[in-house]
Amino acid sequence: MQRTKEAEQFYQTHRPRTSTLLPILKLMTDELLGQVGDEQLRALCFAVGSRLGETSPVSKIEKLSELEKWARQWLAERDWGWLAIEYHDDAVDLIHGDAPLESWFGDGALAWSAALFEGLYATWIRQLGADERLQLRQIRLADRPAGELRFRLAHESRFQ
Repeated sequence: MQRTKEAEQFYQTHRPRTSTLLPILKLMTDELLGQVGDEQLRALCFAVGSRLGETSPVSKIEKLSELEKWARQWLAERDWGWLAIEYHDDAVDLIHGDAPLESWFGDGALAWSAALFEGLYATWIRQLGADERLQLRQIRLADRPAGELRFRLAHESRFQ
């Protein structure tokens, strides 16, 4: 919980405050929703997030704690929220807070748009050397804040 508070405080003090593309993103979303379903939009967002991770690689980073610090700065510079990492016995959770997804894409967009960050983080985890048996997937916990996205990194058998 302390790491989450630190991440949120860092974001609030370092975030830029410009959003001139919002009307265009919302119009694009409306068009896409009229032509494809949530699963296709989710796949598109995951692919875009993966490409984003490829164009902004995590070079010279070797540990998750270093990734957390680097990503926190990277996200804050873009006004995209914050990242905190929680360690569990058999998994690691990447917690993304203050994601601007609903302001970008409109109400109800979290069902598919969170895949943008899932793809981004999955790509960065691969760049750190995780093999294919480690999977990163979005999870939902009932007792967590509504604006918090949670992605779990665990062995593929944990998701079966």
